[in-house]
Amino acid sequence: MANPIVSRTTLMTGAVAMSVRGVVAKTAFLLSLAAVSGFGVFFYALSINLSSSLLYGMALISLFAGMGLGLASAMKPHLAKSLAIPYALTEGVLLGAFSLIMYRYYPTVPLSALSATFITAAVMLTLYVTGAIKVTEKFRSIIMSAMIAIGILYLVQLGFRLFGSSLPLLFDGGMIAIGFSIFVIFIASFSLLLDFDNVEKGTAFGVAREYEWVYSIGILSTLVWMYIEFLRLIGYLQGD
Repeated sequence: MANPIVSRTTLMTGAVAMSVRGVVAKTAFLLSLAAVSGFGVFFYALSINLSSSLLYGMALISLFAGMGLGLASAMKPHLAKSLAIPYALTEGVLLGAFSLIMYRYYPTVPLSALSATFITAAVMLTLYVTGAIKVTEKFRSIIMSAMIAIGILYLVQLGFRLFGSSLPLLFDGGMIAIGFSIFVIFIASFSLLLDFDNVEKGTAFGVAREYEWVYSIGILSTLVWMYIEFLRLIGYLQGD
């Protein structure tokens, strides 16, 4: 998800500045690690017929572990390089577990969600590069506020799930749940624009190279979020 823009006061005198190419290379590397981890978990769990309850447990543990690693890298950028690989592998576990859970109900959903994620990312990158959508401070504020609200709803839903229940309407697969999922995908897509803008501004400000890992982790987290929400949406639609 979008990381706060690094201000000029965080620049390190004498440090080598970050570059867009560096962020692209690191993001591709982390995506590859997450993919290997995800496919490994998916096919191994499938081969031993791992129960859904254990898959949910793996997903939950990896979710919180990923959140911890992501926050640590954002707060302590000098640790981001060391945390990036564990973060990507952890996200892969999350992806693999959720994908297999959905695959058991609707076998075509994971591939459809993966395709939708990368197509959406390509479209958003094109819109950003061409200037079709400008990331203003007002735009950033709106998206960040929406992300916080969605995050709170996710946490409330998680609390409900721990007691065997669910938030009414928003996660039950009905029309309101489908609408909410589409809204979340839009916010995740716009969040990707914030990530791109952070990279551009960080490069313009001459931010230290270690922040390439921070921004790469941010882009990966947004893509993972988008993929999981596409899984949910397409699952809802196939369920109907």
